[in-house]
Amino acid sequence: MRLLCGFGAGNPTDLCATLIGEAFADALGQPIELDYAIGDAGRTAVRETIDSEPDGHTLLIAEVLNLVLQDSSGDLLNGLQPVAKITRGMSASIVASAVSGVDSWDRLLTAARSRSLRAATTGSRTTLGMAMGLVEERARLSFDVREVANTREALDLLRTRRVDIAALDTRSALLNNDRNGTKLAVIATSGARRSPDLPRVPTFAEIFNDPKIAYTISYAVFTSARVAPPATERLTAAMLRIRDDRQVESQARFARLPLQIDGPDVVRETIARDRRVAGALPRV
Repeated sequence: MRLLCGFGAGNPTDLCATLIGEAFADALGQPIELDYAIGDAGRTAVRETIDSEPDGHTLLIAEVLNLVLQDSSGDLLNGLQPVAKITRGMSASIVASAVSGVDSWDRLLTAARSRSLRAATTGSRTTLGMAMGLVEERARLSFDVREVANTREALDLLRTRRVDIAALDTRSALLNNDRNGTKLAVIATSGARRSPDLPRVPTFAEIFNDPKIAYTISYAVFTSARVAPPATERLTAAMLRIRDDRQVESQARFARLPLQIDGPDVVRETIARDRRVAGALPRV
């Protein structure tokens, strides 16, 4: 079996795939190969999954909101069927080096209005890039944006001060501060409420007084819509058995990944919610 990932090593999607891969294979009783089909903001992997043989042997691991954002024609999600959701929602954030002097929302505004700030994102069509676009649009700012291949590259640019700010998943920023001597300052997050880990950091919804722009990022596993229901149900049953795997739970905690495995109905609810919030996010 193949588990397809549309983004390369160093991105949260890849981390999720690596985390569940071995336990999923054990639960299924057959090996699973992690494979990559990178490109077109994740669409390449989606199309490969949709067009695969309808035998349930090709799976996609993907960020749900990203699927919604890329599905302007409606053919992507219609071509997939959910197997399981594997995480709770995680916020995106705007982050800077803790010693940059751009370590709060007010300081970001002051700096951005006096000079062109260098900003790293994983692309304007990704959910992390949307966070940067949201700030530019709502605060009427313009950044010198550098697109990078993955979160790891964005972190490296921040640590070495080659960019001033970056759009990251908040989990990666907190994990960096747990493990790295070069600390990062989280300036604002995309969630509906402030993170318990960052009680002094405002949300975009607070800053711009608009709860409709709050969003989180979650991950799920899909297969082609052409796969017969019994095969999909077998995959779902195997995924749900991972709930009781203590080793996977421990690894998720260490990686600050909010692991929570739920069935396909929860994925459908997440898709419906993300469709409601997508209209408030900036587009390019």
